Amino acid sequence: MKSKIDSSLYPKPLIFNCYKPESISSFDVVRHFKRNLPQGFGKIGHFGTLDPFACGVLMIGVNGAAKLNNFIHEFLPKTYIGTGVLGLDSHTGDLTEGISGEDKSDYLNKVISAFDIAFIQKSLREKFLGTYMQAPHKYSAAKHEGVALHKWARDGVEIQKEKKKRFVYELNVISYDFPKLVIEFKVSSGTYIRTLFRECANHLGTLGTLSNLERSVVGGCNLSNSIGESSWPKDRQWDIEKFGLDVREVLAFPTIKFADREAQLYSNGVKLKLDRAKSIEDAKLKGFYWVESGEANLLGLAKVEDDHIVSEFNLPSSSL
Repeated sequence: MKSKIDSSLYPKPLIFNCYKPESISSFDVVRHFKRNLPQGFGKIGHFGTLDPFACGVLMIGVNGAAKLNNFIHEFLPKTYIGTGVLGLDSHTGDLTEGISGEDKSDYLNKVISAFDIAFIQKSLREKFLGTYMQAPHKYSAAKHEGVALHKWARDGVEIQKEKKKRFVYELNVISYDFPKLVIEFKVSSGTYIRTLFRECANHLGTLGTLSNLERSVVGGCNLSNSIGESSWPKDRQWDIEKFGLDVREVLAFPTIKFADREAQLYSNGVKLKLDRAKSIEDAKLKGFYWVESGEANLLGLAKVEDDHIVSEFNLPSSSL
């Protein structure tokens, strides 16, 4: 059967805001889309792994959008809702492989159990808001010598990675029903919530491990506008334009427009001076810009530096 959507009608790069359910990997979602999207979608990739036990927003890019991976990580904070249990510890930071330790102290059962939400929130905000140094969790997708840390850990080798600077923008305690604690974290990319939750529990004076994790927001992509599994593509039948987001909606950089001649030069890799632009949206004249032709066709992403427009990457020629 012929595909519902002719691939020639959607050459532009698009991003899909998918809702990943629990118990499947991020790669499983990408693989499903790869097998079921109408033909002609180009390369495909996702922006930020969610562990199988976690659920929520998983962004998938096609037809050149996958090149935006680093930019999405750099410019779009992520919000998570972490549900955890105080007094318990685990090797993985969640409950998928059992409990490795338990706090049976009176301090936990008589003091921490009596904390109210306001106290917990104030204490955790004072400790964790702002710059936050964190090493990847040993059961994570971060890599050492090309191999994910969780594979090293399951082979009995624990790799100690150097701590890196992260940022906690917001921390809100949603509910506390001892020993269950629910916290909403808005953080920079690369922050491991399993580790952050454990450190929150440690700061309160006990152990802690996640029982559930949901990524609720990445930039403008959130749960309310995500694509549930029942609406994913099937048998190459799907309205890509209906479900796809223009990359300019996801990353709201200003725009530089070229007339046709300059657009062709730019696409051929020629470094152009600013005065060759037909129009420039932002007066700051520095940083990242989307580049369009006179027909408003998206050519790629550029960086303005030293009065020149320097290409970061061009999009597939079919988008010209």
